[in-house]
Amino acid sequence: MWMQKKWFKLLIWLLSSSFFFIAAAILISMFRFGPTEQESMSFMGGMMKAMESSLMGLSMQVKEDAKVQKLMLQSVQLAFPLIVISIAGGIYVRFRRKV
Repeated sequence: MWMQKKWFKLLIWLLSSSFFFIAAAILISMFRFGPTEQESMSFMGGMMKAMESSLMGLSMQVKEDAKVQKLMLQSVQLAFPLIVISIAGGIYVRFRRKV
């Protein structure tokens, strides 16, 4: 019979285990209460502290500092020609070696 085949047993095993995990997730979500106000405030405070030292926080500080903006403009003006020269040199070397 087809109920004795390995593929059917595997299918039943997969279905039963998936239903078990679905039931477990539903029970956990039903009986888990939401965070308290103090937990939420603590989480938000931690996120704000982390943001100050992240790239987003640093970029927000750059907007307000004129000296850093001027330094960034000068570095871009220096780096852009170097990037173009290196790309052109790479293309030249690539085509030169094919010949």
